[in-house]
Amino acid sequence: MIYRRTVGFKREFRNLPPEIKRAARAKFALFSANWRHPSLHCHKLTGVFWHGHQVFDLYVAEKYRVLFVIDRDIVVSFSIGTHGIVSK
Repeated sequence: MIYRRTVGFKREFRNLPPEIKRAARAKFALFSANWRHPSLHCHKLTGVFWHGHQVFDLYVAEKYRVLFVIDRDIVVSFSIGTHGIVSK
């Protein structure tokens, strides 16, 4: 798979607390090895789409999530933040 991040994702990531950045990097490494690993809690968000693609949620820490889509063999992370990003 090919992994991409949007400009918005990069901006949000820069603004995260250092401990969340560390946790996110560890989760990204695990994700690249096995995106279905149980500790990632990856799942589809029912009825949520981004540019026509089904949105998935990835667990980073208790209150932090990454939103991403899969387009063939490309994973695009477009948002990272507190669980509230899911309801945006």
